[in-house]
Amino acid sequence: MSGRDCSFASHPENLSISGISPHGRSISPGMIHNECGTTIPGLTPPTPASLSSPASPERPNINNQDPTLDEAINSNHIELLMHLICDKEMFNLGAGVGDYFSNISLAINTGLKSPYLLHQLLAFSARHLAFLHPESCTSYLHQAVALQTRAVSLFNAGWKEVDRSNCVAILLFSVVLGHHLLADTLAKRDLGGLPVFMTHYVQCTEMHRGIYIIASNAWPLLMETELEPVLSWSSGFNSQSPKGNHCWQIKELINGADGLGMEEKEACQLAMKYLQVGFDVVLAEKEQGNRYQMIFSWTMLVPPEFTSLLASKRPEALAVLGYYALLLHYGRNIWQVGGTGAYLLGIIVDYLGQDWDHWLHYPQEIITRDLK
Repeated sequence: MSGRDCSFASHPENLSISGISPHGRSISPGMIHNECGTTIPGLTPPTPASLSSPASPERPNINNQDPTLDEAINSNHIELLMHLICDKEMFNLGAGVGDYFSNISLAINTGLKSPYLLHQLLAFSARHLAFLHPESCTSYLHQAVALQTRAVSLFNAGWKEVDRSNCVAILLFSVVLGHHLLADTLAKRDLGGLPVFMTHYVQCTEMHRGIYIIASNAWPLLMETELEPVLSWSSGFNSQSPKGNHCWQIKELINGADGLGMEEKEACQLAMKYLQVGFDVVLAEKEQGNRYQMIFSWTMLVPPEFTSLLASKRPEALAVLGYYALLLHYGRNIWQVGGTGAYLLGIIVDYLGQDWDHWLHYPQEIITRDLK
């Protein structure tokens, strides 16, 4: 692991990425209440287990898909490709390291040899266009779902162990898919408040954990590829020590929480550490790389014990998530985020009730002030 605390750093053993089953428990970005106010049935994307657990003998039956998914490249795909090349805002939650055109050229050239990556790139391009053009939102979202479904099927059908020949393509595919799923998750405004949102968010976080594990296990190989500069920068970004005290109040809550075990407290403290790094960077006068990267990275960096606390809706973990809502609020001009910070904090406050207002006073104060 080169001694680095990289953004993907972990130490799981014997990585094996199984086929991505469309029948597994997962987020359904096709069931998004999206920017155009429609609900699009569609893809069931990969579960975290499909990116990090031992291989399953089951393989998806790609012969039973919608035949339109196998259509030849057409003018719609050319539009998506041109948008992917020309619009630098698509990946504005990425590291922001290096020249965009060079980076996207690497991704496209890799995708030409690994079609699952190319289809996922086009899917995310369609997802961005759905945001940019509300009048055509339904059409673009349909394309996004269809292309992502095809990408996952191609990935499953051609799966083999991660090695020198495919590590770049697999990591890029996983990261782009992660950006897409996060955008879909943050766009959700389903009825049911916090419990429904948390189901989607926890599944998204678990999927992102798979990205973390892939890069961790393939780290020595990846450091010999064209991705070395961005991975090295990301390593430094996430290993920096927190400086501010924006999370002091929530730290007080976690340290004094009698209902949390030691491992649970440590998981919350690690989640808060990365949040503080996010606040340090987003509020810094001088920008280095992308000041909003932690919005994406946090979902990947939080330990699985913290995700389990979120899944069980433990109040202490939800209070920590309230500070992530503030980080989202600082990135409200980012297309994937918008008003999600204020929305998420609102449903957390409603769920926890007035007894928890003291612990959420700081994010509530900042967001209320900014929205006046």
